[in-house]
Amino acid sequence: MSVNNLVKRLQNEMRGDAGINGDAQRIEQMVWMFFLKVYDAQEEIWECTKDKYKSIIPEKMRWRNWAVDEKDGKALTGDALLAFVNNELFPTLKNLPVNENTPRGKAIVRMVFEDLNQYMKDGIILRKLINIIDEVDFSDADDRHTFGDIYEGILKDLQSAGNAGEFYTPRALTDFIVQQLHPKLGETFGDFTSGTGGFLTSCLNYLKPSVKTTSDEKKFQSSIVGQEWKPLPYLLSITNMLVHDIEEPNITHTDSLGRKVTEFKDSDKVDCIGMNPPYGGSTGMNAKLNFPTSMQSSETADLFIVLIMYRLKKMGRAGVIIPDNFLFGTDGAKLSIKQKLLREFNLHTIIRLPSSIFSPYTPIATNILFFDNEKAKGAPTGFSTKETWFYRLDMPEGYKHFSKTKPMRLEHCKPIMDWWYNREEIFETNEDGEVVSEKSRKFTPEELVEMDCDLDQCKFPKEEEEVLPTAELFSLFHEKSEKHLDDIFGVISNLQTIMNGEKASRKDVDSKSFYKYSELIKNFPETLKKSFLQEAIQGKLVPQDLKDEPASVLLAKIRKEKESLVKQGKLKKKDLEIKPINEDEIPFEIPENWTWCRLGDIFDHKNGKQLNTANKNGLPRKYITTSNLYWDYFVLDNLKTMYFTEDELDRCTATKGDLLVCEGGDVGRAAIWNEDFDICIQNHIHKLRAYIDVCIKFFWNVLFFYKKTGLIGGKGIGIQGLSSKALHNILIPLPPLAEQKRIVAKLEQLFKVL
Repeated sequence: MSVNNLVKRLQNEMRGDAGINGDAQRIEQMVWMFFLKVYDAQEEIWECTKDKYKSIIPEKMRWRNWAVDEKDGKALTGDALLAFVNNELFPTLKNLPVNENTPRGKAIVRMVFEDLNQYMKDGIILRKLINIIDEVDFSDADDRHTFGDIYEGILKDLQSAGNAGEFYTPRALTDFIVQQLHPKLGETFGDFTSGTGGFLTSCLNYLKPSVKTTSDEKKFQSSIVGQEWKPLPYLLSITNMLVHDIEEPNITHTDSLGRKVTEFKDSDKVDCIGMNPPYGGSTGMNAKLNFPTSMQSSETADLFIVLIMYRLKKMGRAGVIIPDNFLFGTDGAKLSIKQKLLREFNLHTIIRLPSSIFSPYTPIATNILFFDNEKAKGAPTGFSTKETWFYRLDMPEGYKHFSKTKPMRLEHCKPIMDWWYNREEIFETNEDGEVVSEKSRKFTPEELVEMDCDLDQCKFPKEEEEVLPTAELFSLFHEKSEKHLDDIFGVISNLQTIMNGEKASRKDVDSKSFYKYSELIKNFPETLKKSFLQEAIQGKLVPQDLKDEPASVLLAKIRKEKESLVKQGKLKKKDLEIKPINEDEIPFEIPENWTWCRLGDIFDHKNGKQLNTANKNGLPRKYITTSNLYWDYFVLDNLKTMYFTEDELDRCTATKGDLLVCEGGDVGRAAIWNEDFDICIQNHIHKLRAYIDVCIKFFWNVLFFYKKTGLIGGKGIGIQGLSSKALHNILIPLPPLAEQKRIVAKLEQLFKVL
């Protein structure tokens, strides 16, 4: 069975239903049907293996009795099918009789349906979906164990499904972390933000070959513990456990941060924890109050690290994916958490991961923390950690970045595994033998504490500027401001104390915070501007509107206009040629109704005239050079005159609305010519004129972002300079026209405040 084709068939069918609004609803629609199909297949097994097995689902509501189409004309469809699903199936499953004595394998049916919805309004399309899903035979071993591929296909293919990316961690990472934790039969493996069950299924796959006896099978059935707060991933994880032979999945629908950590008993703790906690968000005061005062961070990722420490058994092992922010953050809560890790746990390994591992869901750089709940042999007094090793996992040879079609694979972790059992420090040097970067290095816990627990070691060499999401920038700004202001007031307090003839009252203040805080304030507007621009060109600044005409239609209109110009002799046939876009060229993911194209596909591109004031052929005209063109404006007080022939005027004249770009000087600098008079340009200026109506300012913003972040002239967008060919081939994200205008309006509103 082709998983990708199955998912695409389902998506294509649902696009014709007016009741479904967006990808997130399409996912929910697919997975409740997958659940019932999988559960029915599981019940067939239980009916054969358990005495007098009776389903909790009434006979009429079981998949086999209403969903299966025998092609005899009796299967429900159209309005009759909709009425059954909306008025009988969903109300019944949401209200199944469940009490404390109901086996978990039966109670999960009601649990998963309590927060689910049925959105479809077309009963004929619904019947088509059911028939497609029914093609999968979950009683067949191959189809049964391909469910993991199905939901991975759903989440990868539906890139614009809101926050769906939160639910998915690449299988290569979950498999690698599980391998390094070495769970054993008889131990419990936990994930308290289990999402779709990626870590849990990796654990089950790791343990399955060890199951030899009935006793082993019993241990296998009780080997995993999961918790998930959001309904959709919770449903996916339950279904995933069923197809991995777990009869009564121990996954609860709950907020893992909603309980005081000091209340956990030994029975709440597990032997191994593999997790990818949510990050980039903040939590409310109620959740923070469930944690010790010194570790009450506003960031969810921080609190989950604390939760893990409280839920790990003695001698337990943990592998946790965490964002960079946790490593270099030195605010009070982060510092306390990291000190607890070093003093009470053995924080033995930190793996730095390439930032594109979680593409297309987030560009945030992440790391894996490995720590044990034991004291390492030889650990210094006051610590449980003897030494912390850092290892930087570079991109595999031949990869610029991971992507939807080129994801991370387990084999890419081989360098870590080779290093893991034969650890050594690795320093990279230049031709003169000077160390330019650290790929692997170890630190004692005393050294790390001396550095304020700055775990941001063995960094990736920065070829281009990393632009953080606005939410993370705001969080960092507040975090650093609080720290610097606390230090500044501490310094002032010390000065006042000394003036009174006493000893300084605080020893922990950083006197450099005066300078650091002024730098923070000075740089923050520019940093924030880049973040706004990044979100704008990635389709994250304003909501998508399903009523917008897709960008693909806009491109088709542009092509039609170009074909007309070819017939008129104003363009050549070669101008219709479109250079293919390779997956490796694409630097980030964009919404479904956007498209990637090249700058030359949208704009008629011309160069100016080479400077030659001695040539008097033609008509005298004022012209501008790169010295007149600045970012988003022109200086016109020193214009000179040059002669232009009629052909040169046609090529070199800029009119209102043209986008002008520097080839020389400050390469990539651009501005829109908005004067009411025409102007000529010299040869180091490119003129871009849209073939049809587009929002020119949007494309100016794209070029501005590319320039500010080093994508023009660097490696990130595949441009080595700004020759005519290079400018023509610049890859740009193209939104629908209406969204272009909304993005520009939002940016102007934000920049006005800045």
